[in-house]
Amino acid sequence: MLDPRLVETLSRTLNVGASSVSPATSPSTVSSWDSVAHINLILELEDVFGVRFPTETIPKLDSAARLQEAIDALRSA
Repeated sequence: MLDPRLVETLSRTLNVGASSVSPATSPSTVSSWDSVAHINLILELEDVFGVRFPTETIPKLDSAARLQEAIDALRSA
């Protein structure tokens, strides 16, 4: 299940309806999720969740599900 804050941040940053955000949401399903939007999304999520994604993992965070997994892992560390 996706954290409501993740859904809201994805929705706001990518300019899509919150109801359309699912674990499968990714650059291949959202045309506005390009490289610039990805960096903006990462920065927003770091601020919202108070986490810092390791630089080497950022390119791999290419779906809502993977973002949620990374956030959960960082918050439980």
